[in-house]
Amino acid sequence: MRHKKVWLILFLNLLLLGAVTAWYFHTPPLSVACDGNLTFSDRRDSHDFTFDGEIIMRFHPDKTGYITVNGSVVNAPRSWEVSRQEMFKWRHVEGELYEIAIQKVERFSHDAMPPGVFEKYVAGLTLGNKRLLTIERTPEDALVISNFYSPVLICSE
Repeated sequence: MRHKKVWLILFLNLLLLGAVTAWYFHTPPLSVACDGNLTFSDRRDSHDFTFDGEIIMRFHPDKTGYITVNGSVVNAPRSWEVSRQEMFKWRHVEGELYEIAIQKVERFSHDAMPPGVFEKYVAGLTLGNKRLLTIERTPEDALVISNFYSPVLICSE
């Protein structure tokens, strides 16, 4: 009878250890939709670049998502409308750090920007590129999506 108790306690401890290990390594499904307005400026090669428009980011639990960009771009002295959707796959790296890899770029019919202009100034949003983002929940239950330099979107309900 005593051996049965020892085996039962050992089995329960191993079961508990397995459950804790599985919980620790499990990546919670990310289901996030966030949108906002963004104004981005850059000066490179004596050319001013400004994007002013709406950004929508959507992360699906199946580890896919998309970024929709709609707005206007000024690359002095020219200006264009930009409207595109960039599909990506995401993976959880650790903690609040996520990596997205652009899989497909779909330009909508009113996207008048010549190829290469947007990609020159907005790094990481071209086909095949990867980008690291942090996705952090605040105590007030807002969501902050950031790159290494600054928040890109702050979402709340």
